[in-house]
Amino acid sequence: MYSANNTCGGRSLHFWKNQVNMSNEVETFIQQDDLFKERMGCIYEGGLRYAWAMEYDNKNAEALYKVKVEPENAQDVIVVGAGISGLVIAYELAQIGHNVTILELQNRVGGRIKTFYHGFADGQHADGGAMRLPPNHFLTHYYCKHFGIELRRFQNYQQNAYMYLYGDKIKMGDFYARNEYYSDKYWKGWDETLLKGSSDVKGKLKINGIHDYFDQTIKPVMIELGQYPTEEDWTRWVEKWSKFSTEDFLRSETYSRPDKLKLQPWPEIAIDGHKVSSYSPNISGSLVETLRGILGGWWRDELKTPSDGMSALPNAFLDKNDHGWNLDVELRNNIVYGFKVQSITNDSKLKVSGANVITGQAANYPCDAVFVTVPLNILRQIDIPFLCKEKQQAIAGVTYGTATKIMLQCKERFWQKDVGKGGFSKTSDIIGQLHYPDDDDSDIPDYARGILMVYSWAQDALALGSQSHEEAIATAVCEISKIHPEMKDWFEVGKVQAWYSDPAAQGGNASLKPYEYLYHLQSLWKSEHPLYLAGEAISWSNAWIQGALFSGLSQAFAFQCRMEGVKECQPWKC
Repeated sequence: MYSANNTCGGRSLHFWKNQVNMSNEVETFIQQDDLFKERMGCIYEGGLRYAWAMEYDNKNAEALYKVKVEPENAQDVIVVGAGISGLVIAYELAQIGHNVTILELQNRVGGRIKTFYHGFADGQHADGGAMRLPPNHFLTHYYCKHFGIELRRFQNYQQNAYMYLYGDKIKMGDFYARNEYYSDKYWKGWDETLLKGSSDVKGKLKINGIHDYFDQTIKPVMIELGQYPTEEDWTRWVEKWSKFSTEDFLRSETYSRPDKLKLQPWPEIAIDGHKVSSYSPNISGSLVETLRGILGGWWRDELKTPSDGMSALPNAFLDKNDHGWNLDVELRNNIVYGFKVQSITNDSKLKVSGANVITGQAANYPCDAVFVTVPLNILRQIDIPFLCKEKQQAIAGVTYGTATKIMLQCKERFWQKDVGKGGFSKTSDIIGQLHYPDDDDSDIPDYARGILMVYSWAQDALALGSQSHEEAIATAVCEISKIHPEMKDWFEVGKVQAWYSDPAAQGGNASLKPYEYLYHLQSLWKSEHPLYLAGEAISWSNAWIQGALFSGLSQAFAFQCRMEGVKECQPWKC
């Protein structure tokens, strides 16, 4: 789902607050989406036709600002999937006058955005999927503002939370302040490479434990990208470094730093220490995927979340919107729920076919174009005879990570007396991470009910997700009690969201392995009319709402460009 990547909810020592200083003077955050920020602004401010004109017919652009297509040019469009990518495609296409129908397997919209509004007392809710908005995810923030969604702080770090390692409880702030001491205690020999020879690498770089070690090891790779990278810079950098996994880069004996200091290969005990203490179980994933979040500052402690739960965003797309420029758009009238798409054919006419999941009642939807926005594991199960072999291989070849959340209602917020509000405790045990609700500025009292959240990834998520919900909840309560003994006294009820076993997702989020960007992802975002593929997997911001929005808008833009006569338009150039 949309908040996990190859980094974690409680990111390592420096990346909550002190991002890598790219210029060594000015703190800079960069993300590849920003290359197309102007295009995206044109789409959501003036419509897809206006965005097309701004790039291809600039002298007449103002005449197409907030202008619909002529009725005779309106296309019949099918969108498969009512996740956030499908919704934004449908919304922007409907605003310019196309006839849009959304086919959704479930009884709700949002996909892997899923807020549990029922099952908890006193009006509480919990996000089983996406829950965080980084400050520079401009598309997500735009649509939240567009629909009037109130945001509050999401506190990602709490120094009074715990690092629970192999039976020991350590305050988070102390663990980071004395990281060298704890690195020596739990992962003795982590600095073996740094101490070899006579260059005093450890002293020159002032490496204070495994977290400093990681920061200093990856810093030259990020600086190589430059402070203001162009399309060509990004392309060159991604093609080079997406061939490595994070752990294989750390193990590398061939990489030569510009300063010639030798920090690699990392001892295996150091890799294990980084994996456990930063909770990075997806360390075998692409190095680029790890670095994107750090370069973008996506984990710094300036995150937001909707006050009423993340599902407020997809739900807002359904209503008539007074803030939109086409007031006739009301997507709730365009959705068919409980419909499983089985095939997409393009013989004499493009047609999407399937059936109601309960009654089996079959239906066909002829159309002029179709946008498929479901997770790739679901897309593999749709029969599309005209899909080229390259795309079939790519769809099958993209790796998905998984995540399991266990949401636990407690009669009182006993943890607030100990750790306070907000942030994560992290543990070497199966629950992985424990998230505390609210933030330091919240005035919710200790005696009020509250929801603790276990948030696990990779093998931890698979283990918890393979249990029955009752077993998983019992496991979580037992493990939390090691950190907070009061847990068993105050626990009431719980909910579980295991994404790999969710029939509409069958996985958490795209979590690319080495070479998957080069051999799979690039072919997936090449639009081939009349079939367009979109979703968080087909983006530069895998696992985030921003990626799903960017992917959807890019494919909608490519479609409208073709409608305006640009036959070879691609949503991205790199």
